[in-house]
Amino acid sequence: MAELIRDMVPSIEKVRLVNSGTEACMSAVRVARGYTGRAKIIKFEGCYHGHGDAFLIAAGSGALTMGEPDSAGVTQGVAQDTLTAPYNDLPAVEALIAANPGQIAALILEPVVGNMGLVVPATGFLAGLRALCNNHDIVLIFDEVMTGFRLAAGGAQELFGITPDLTTLGKIIGGGLPVGAYGGREEIMNWVAPAGKVYQAGTLSGNPMATAAGMAQLRYLHEHPELYRDLEATSARLADGTRQIAAELGLNYTVNRVGSMFSLFFTSQPVHNLEDAKQCDTAAFGRYFHAMLERGIYLAPSQFEALFVSTAISEELVEMYLKACRESLVEAHRAK
Repeated sequence: MAELIRDMVPSIEKVRLVNSGTEACMSAVRVARGYTGRAKIIKFEGCYHGHGDAFLIAAGSGALTMGEPDSAGVTQGVAQDTLTAPYNDLPAVEALIAANPGQIAALILEPVVGNMGLVVPATGFLAGLRALCNNHDIVLIFDEVMTGFRLAAGGAQELFGITPDLTTLGKIIGGGLPVGAYGGREEIMNWVAPAGKVYQAGTLSGNPMATAAGMAQLRYLHEHPELYRDLEATSARLADGTRQIAAELGLNYTVNRVGSMFSLFFTSQPVHNLEDAKQCDTAAFGRYFHAMLERGIYLAPSQFEALFVSTAISEELVEMYLKACRESLVEAHRAK
C-alpha cells in the first residue's frame, strides 16, 4: 500500500497508515509541530479536517450545517493556537504570519474545498501559499481526504502542480473501508516514532481488510487512467447542464466544479470562500433537495456539501438527473 501511494503521489516520500482522515490530519499537524518546534497552525474558514480539537475552529461540513463552527469541549488553549483566514485570501495569511513571527508550525487546507460546497482555489492562491511557507519555514499540509485519487491519480497537487510538504488521505485509499494515511518529505516524516520523537500508533492502523481493498482499488486506478477522462466528461455534462438549466429558468445561481466534484450554490454571487457560501438561500436548497429526492435523485442533504461524481453514473442517469434538476428547480422556486 505504501509503495502504491508513493508511486501515485510523488510528494509522499514516506507514509504512515492510520484509521481515518481525522487521525491523518491530527498526526500531520503533530509532526509539523515536532519538526518545527512551533505551536500555532493556520487553517481556513470553512475547511473541515476532521473532528480533532485544533480543527473545530471555523470548521465546515457538519459543524457548519449545525451552525456550531466552534464545538463545545474545545479548550481556549487549543483555540488560541489555531489561526484562521478566509479561503482564497493571501493577504490575510500574510498578515497572520506577520503577527505571529516564528510561531507557526503548519498551514493546513483543502486544496479544493468540499466542505462549504465546492470552492475552487483562485489563480495563484496555492502557489502563493507554497511561496509563503517556503519563506517562513512553515509546513504546508494538503488535506486530500476528499481530493486524493479523485481529481487525478495524484490528487489536487497533481492537477494544480503544487507540491505540499505533507499530505493527508482518507478512506478512499481503502476502497471506502476505514483507513487513512499521512506522508510527505522524508526529513519531516523521520520525526515520527520509532525513528523520531513524535509519537503516533494504533492497533488497527493499516488493518488487513482495508489495506487489501485499497491496494485493489489503487492498482485499478493506476492501470486505468482513462477513468479520469471519463469522469471529467460526465462531471462536465452534469455541472454545465445544471448551470444552463438554472440560466434558462432565470435563476442566476452559481455552479462551481473541479474535475469530478461540483456544487450548485443558491446564490447569484460567485462563491470563493465561506462568507460567500453563507449568502446562499438554504431554504430554497432544502426545497430543491426534497424535490430531487422525490424524483429518485439523492443529493447530499446540505448546501455546504460538494457532490462527487462516480464512474457508475451512466448517460441514462445523467439525463435522468438533468430532467429532475429542471423540474426540481422550478418546484423549489415556485414554492417560495
